[in-house]
Amino acid sequence: MYLQYTMNQTTLPLELDVFLPENHIVYAIDTVIEDLTDEDYQLIINEFGRPAYHPKVLLKALLFAYSERTFSGRDIEKMMRENLAMQWLTAQTIISYRTINRFRGSDHAKRIIRDLYVSFSARLKKEKLIEGKALFIDGTKLEANANKYTFVWKKAVDRYYPKLKEKERDYYTNEIAPLIEQEIKKETKEDFTKEDILELNDLLKDELDKVEKEITNSSEKEHVSQLKRKRRSLKKHHNKMKKDFIPREHKYEAYYNTFNGRNSFSKTDPDATFMRMKDDHMRNGQLKAGYNVQIATENQFVLHTQVYPNPTDTKTLIPFIESLPKEVKPTQFIVADAGYGSQENLEYIDQSEWTGLIKYGMYEKEQKKKYIQSDKNLANWTYDDHEDTYSHPDGTVYAFAHVRRYKTDTGYVKLSHIYQSTDPLYRNGRKTVSINYHYEEQKLNIKEQLSSPEGRRLYGKRKVDVEPTFGQVKANLGFTRFSVRGQSKVENETNLIFMANNLRKYNKRKQL
Repeated sequence: MYLQYTMNQTTLPLELDVFLPENHIVYAIDTVIEDLTDEDYQLIINEFGRPAYHPKVLLKALLFAYSERTFSGRDIEKMMRENLAMQWLTAQTIISYRTINRFRGSDHAKRIIRDLYVSFSARLKKEKLIEGKALFIDGTKLEANANKYTFVWKKAVDRYYPKLKEKERDYYTNEIAPLIEQEIKKETKEDFTKEDILELNDLLKDELDKVEKEITNSSEKEHVSQLKRKRRSLKKHHNKMKKDFIPREHKYEAYYNTFNGRNSFSKTDPDATFMRMKDDHMRNGQLKAGYNVQIATENQFVLHTQVYPNPTDTKTLIPFIESLPKEVKPTQFIVADAGYGSQENLEYIDQSEWTGLIKYGMYEKEQKKKYIQSDKNLANWTYDDHEDTYSHPDGTVYAFAHVRRYKTDTGYVKLSHIYQSTDPLYRNGRKTVSINYHYEEQKLNIKEQLSSPEGRRLYGKRKVDVEPTFGQVKANLGFTRFSVRGQSKVENETNLIFMANNLRKYNKRKQL
C-alpha cells in the first residue's frame, strides 16, 4: 500500500517558512539586514522606467547565495526560481542575473555593505559575542578573475620601451628626414616623445597632401613619376607611424599609468597583480594574478576588510588601520604576525593609541638557544661607550665609521650606524656591522609586551582567531577565486563572502 499521490489535487498556497527549520540561516540573514535603517539604503529615485529593486532584497539574496557556495549571477537567479529558502528571503522576487551583477559591483552596494559591517559589529557587542578590546589582523591572497597568461611585467616594458625610442630616432634620421622639407629639430641622442611622433605623423600627412596636389597639377611625365615614387615612400612612412609607432607609444604610456608603483598587472584585470600563491595551476610555483585581502577579526568574526594590489603584508598595515571605522577600532590591542613587523609599522603603532602585539622578522630565531649563544648576537659583544666601538668575541674591534640613511618605497627613512672592522684581513669574515638603534629599542619593547601574561595570551589566541577564517572561506565555502574584475568590485565581493561566513557562524552560535 502506498501513500496517496496525485498531481491534479487543488491546494491552497502555504507560507514558505513552514518548510524551513527554525534554525535556518535565512532567519539570521533577515534579522541582520533589517538592522539597517532606510537612511542607510539611500533611496534611488528614477525619473523614468520601472522602480528599482530594494537593496535589501538584493543584499539578502547575495548573502544567502554566498553562504551556500553560489557565486554566479545566473546561478543566483536560478536559486530565486527554485530554492524555497531563497523565495522566503526575497518574498518570491525573481531578479535578472544582470541586475544582480550590476548591483554587486556598484558603489551603492559598497556603501551599504560598509554600513552593514558597522551595524553587525554593534550587534555582536550587544550580544556579548565580542569585547572590542583587541583586533586580530592577517591577510591572504585570492586569485583574480583573470586569464592565466595575460601578464605585463614592468621590467620587460623598461627593456623594450628604450628600444622603441632608438628605433624611432633611427627611422626618422634615415628614412623620413630626407623626404620632408619641414624637419623636427632634435639633438642627436634625444628621444622622440609621444607628442613628437604625433607631430611627425601630421607633417607626413601634410607632405603627402602637398605631393598629391603637385601630381594633379604637373604635366611632365618624368616629374610625375618622381612625385609618385615620393608619394609611395610617404605613404609607407605614414602607415608606419599610424600602425606601429603611435599605437606602441599609446600602449606603453597606458602600461606605465597602470603599473602605479607595481611590478606587474594582468591585461584581463589591470587592477590585479601577479603574486606567488600556495597553489597554482601548474603546481610548480608559477605566479597568478590576484589580490591581497586583509581582514580584522575578533572571536572569528570579520569586522573589517580591505583589498590591496601589493603581495606583501608589510605595506598594508598602516593604510588598513587608518581605514578602520571608529565603531570597529579596538580599545587596547592590535595583534598581527611577523609579516607586519617592519620598523615603520612598529613606530606607527608606538605612536598610536593602541598597544601593538606584532612580532618582528627575527623574533622566533632570537629566542632559540643557538642564537642566544652565537657570536651573531650583539648581546655577546663588548661595547666601549668611550671609544664607541664593539668588540667581537674573538677580539676583533669594530669602530664607528658613519651613519647610513636608507629610504623605503613608502618614504620612511631608516638610520643605521655602520661600524668598520679594524682588522685589515677580516679574519672573522665580517667587514662591517650595521646597527639600527631605534629599531633595536622597538624590538626590546615588543619582547617586553609579548612576554607579559596578557601579551602571551592574546598573541597565542591570534592563530585560532584570524587564521581559521581564511580556511572557512576557502575550504568550507569554496571561495578561492573572485568572480568579478576591478579592485572596487573585488572589494564588494570580499565583503560579501566574509559577511556570509560571519552570518553562518552567528547563526550557529545563537543556537548554543
